[in-house]
Formats: sequence, structure tokens, C-alpha cells
Amino acid sequence: MKAITEQTTIHHGLLVASNLSRLNLRFIFIITLCAIISACSLKSVYNNLDYLIPSYVEGMVSLDDMLEEHVEQRTQILINWHRNTQLKQYADLLHSYQQDFGAQLTEQRVSRHMSSMEALWQPLGEKLNEEMAVLLPLLNAEQLEELFASIDEKNEEFYDEYVDLDEAELIEEYTEQLLDNYQSWLGDLTAQQQAMIEKAAYQFHTSAHLRLEQRKIWQRSIRDILYSDDSAEMKSERLRVYFKAFNIERDDSLAEADKANKQVIARLTVKLVHAATADQKGHFMNKTDDYIRIFIELAENR
Repeated sequence: MKAITEQTTIHHGLLVASNLSRLNLRFIFIITLCAIISACSLKSVYNNLDYLIPSYVEGMVSLDDMLEEHVEQRTQILINWHRNTQLKQYADLLHSYQQDFGAQLTEQRVSRHMSSMEALWQPLGEKLNEEMAVLLPLLNAEQLEELFASIDEKNEEFYDEYVDLDEAELIEEYTEQLLDNYQSWLGDLTAQQQAMIEKAAYQFHTSAHLRLEQRKIWQRSIRDILYSDDSAEMKSERLRVYFKAFNIERDDSLAEADKANKQVIARLTVKLVHAATADQKGHFMNKTDDYIRIFIELAENR
């Protein structure tokens, strides 16, 4: 499904804004944590990441036996780190969502929850960047060409799905995605709530063209590094420096669009929660309880 403002994951148990514009493996984890799948499916998918992540990598570039073994080993280390350090924090964050679900919810609290989720994902992004900095310089010329061809294909898909849309198509996509996500967490929506969502869809600022340009800048920059005459060790270090700077530096227009869209989500979330029925509150509490339980079980390797 197309993502609302190209960035949709759980927030306040409803939506969380997340930057998916960088080409790395972060989305593999995000997929496992999305509300789109059931808690039962989440557990199954998460426990199969040791297969899914290497499979994704091999879908981008063919690996020889040595690199395949390396990816599998590093994947297991990454999963162990994530399981042991991150999942209980996700459960704690969901507890805080539950405590705020009611008349006491404000836009400021929603914004803080957004920031908290992004802060939890930041170490994961840093870990994934570190793994890429180690892996990419090990690719030979043929593998690099295959990798960049795959990236080009991903960028073309991104253009078709998010950039090449007129205003009416954008509004339709925003509305559909909002309805799907809020209904997933609240259950059946009232006519009043649906009207709130339809109105909010017109307030989003599209930033897909800016994100696509960022993707292309990222691609050109790492290509220059990987095709340089530097040693593998030097390429790794240059990639580490670049990834760190890229994650910090953001296009001003993109940052402004993101800020505006988060404000739209915050206002909408508050309105919907304040208008929630008793059944919707029960639906939300039951669903978040399921995720809290699953996160704790996964953290304890159960």
C-alpha cells in the first residue's frame, strides 16, 4: 500500500511518522512492526528475519559464498542486538500510548510520542549504516553494477508510486491510507471521524519529489566512494562519515514538509481520540496489549 506522505508506521498506536527515503534495510524491521500485520504475524516475521534480511540483500545484489556467509553472520548479530536492546522499549512506548488515550491527549503529547519513536529507531539506522559501510566495499565491479541497477529500479518504482501523481490521486491515496491505519487501531470509524480524516487529507504537503532527489544524491555519493581507488578499509571509513552526515543534514524544504505533515497527524489524532467511542477505546487497548505482549515475548526469545 502507498504510504501517507511517503512515511507511515504506527503512531500513538495509530500512526508514527518515519523517514523511509534512505536506501537501507531499515524498512525490513519497520515492516515487522507495522500495524498492517497482526501481532501473531509480527512474531512469525520477526523470528524469520535471519532469513528475510539476507534474502532482501540477495534480491539487490548476487552474493558469493563468502559474502553470503558474512551477511548471515552480521544479520544474526544485528537481530540479537535489536531483540535484546530495543523491543522492551517498544513495549514501554505502547504503554505510554495507552495512558494518553483519552481526553487528556494533546497535540504536544502526540508530538512527543512521535519524537520518542524516531529516537528509538535512530540506533537501528546507525547499526544498519555500519553494516552497509562494511559490506559495500567488499563487492566487486560486477556486483556493484548489479547493485546500482537495482537501486535505479527502486527509484523508478518510487517515482511511479509517489511522485507521478496528480493532486486528486494524492488526496485519494492520503485519504485511503489514513482511513486504513486509523481503522486498524480504532476499529470501525464513525461518520464524524471519517469526515475528519477526509478533511485532513487535503492538508498534507507532498514531499515525494524531494525524497526522490535525496535518494539520488545518496546513490551518486556512495557510487563515487565505491568506485574510487581507495582501499576497502578507506572506503568503509568514508561511507561511515557520509552516512552519519547524510542522516543529520536534511533539505530545508523536506524538513519543513515533514514538520507540517506531523502537525496534521497530531491534530487529527487528537480529534479522533477525543471523539472515540467506548468500543473504539476497547479495540485500541486490546490491540496495543497484544503488541506489548508480543514485543516482550520476542525480547525474551519466547
